[in-house]
Amino acid sequence: MGTDLACFGYLAYAQVTAVAAYPAANSGAQVDQVFPSLAGDAPLCALTARRLGVSAHLISNRVSLDPAGQAVLDALDTAGVTHHAVPTETGGLGTPQLTIITDQAGTRTWFAWLGNAVDQLATVDLTPLTAARLAYIDCYRLMDSAAAAAITASRAPLLLNLGGDPLSDAIANAAAQRHIAFVQTNLDEHAADHAETLAAQLFDRLNPEAVVITLGRLGALGHTATATFRTSAPQVPVRHTHGAGAAFSGGLAHAYLTGATAWQAIHAACLVGTAHCATTTVHIPRQRLDSQPIKETQP
Repeated sequence: MGTDLACFGYLAYAQVTAVAAYPAANSGAQVDQVFPSLAGDAPLCALTARRLGVSAHLISNRVSLDPAGQAVLDALDTAGVTHHAVPTETGGLGTPQLTIITDQAGTRTWFAWLGNAVDQLATVDLTPLTAARLAYIDCYRLMDSAAAAAITASRAPLLLNLGGDPLSDAIANAAAQRHIAFVQTNLDEHAADHAETLAAQLFDRLNPEAVVITLGRLGALGHTATATFRTSAPQVPVRHTHGAGAAFSGGLAHAYLTGATAWQAIHAACLVGTAHCATTTVHIPRQRLDSQPIKETQP
């Protein structure tokens, strides 16, 4: 029996550093907060959806037998997200890692070392996508051929996350004639006026149930065959913005799987994404002295 949600994308360890404001070049800034986290969007989406009560399985690259890899797997196992991300050998390049800087204006800058994660995504077992009730797939340009293969393998309704990247022909072709529940992407707040045009373009190319454009503090725009609507984000103190879009996706997936309409799902996702940005809770449990050896969990 499959899971409620199968998520496809790369898996990495991240260290998130929060500052009040970005410094000028060749200067510095005082750090307000540092915490470890998962990256990229697929594992954070799976983690969020699992915490909301749906079963979730992550299809990703494997990590390495190092402290970063153990921490990433501890986070997935603690949350109850099943996966096949454990290392198969003691060697390797090391667990992919990101350094992420966020500030109080909602800016997020990242520096990624992904090792061979993208290459591994081209050879992972896609079987969980054939039995899930909903398939979430990251469709970043750097991995669009692997994402296209994941779309082709899936038999479930799709939640496609472009992550702000343009829609590639590979993704569009793979998704043709498929049941797409949502296409999600994002625009910076200063570009929010372009959201309706972008949503209409993506809708025309992919014919999903709904296109969703997240707009940071401005909330999100939804576009369906019958309506275009906006939902606002609650006004709360923002602690960080790392993983906001992925948390939104997790909320969107949970709402869809529990029978919400498109508007209800997008509204619920805004609440989940905002709550994620307001929390000071770390996303990876601090390393336990009695941590169990790395082990694989089954879907």
